[in-house]
Amino acid sequence: MIEREIEKVLRDVYFKITKEGRTALNEIGLTPPQFRLMTHIYFNGPMNQTTLSKDLYLAKSTISGIVERLRKRRFVKMAKREKDLRNEIVMLTPAGEEVIKRVIDKRVDYIHKLLYDFDEEDKEKLLELLIQMDEASKKLE
Repeated sequence: MIEREIEKVLRDVYFKITKEGRTALNEIGLTPPQFRLMTHIYFNGPMNQTTLSKDLYLAKSTISGIVERLRKRRFVKMAKREKDLRNEIVMLTPAGEEVIKRVIDKRVDYIHKLLYDFDEEDKEKLLELLIQMDEASKKLE
């Protein structure tokens, strides 16, 4: 079954790309759950801790601890929503955004090395197929 082979290749490549990014996390002293929370905010915008808990499948108490540790390091900050001042949201600080960019840059550099021997046409075809796969996955949600 080719789908099993595709799953394995995707998993293996994803693991290697993630591992490369983790070297940057280690340099900064961030845990994978802290980075996951930060990337979720980076790509989805500020949100409250309840939403983070649901989206990341982590207990609210775990989210609270992660947010507090990131807040102390000034990677995130708390703010009130304009529409509901009782509801606090978590948002990235410029330092937090810089961390995300640094890790993504590390991953992109690794992908550049992976694709070094690919010609431009193969790179474009790979991207096209990955986009098709992403679009198909959205239809299944």
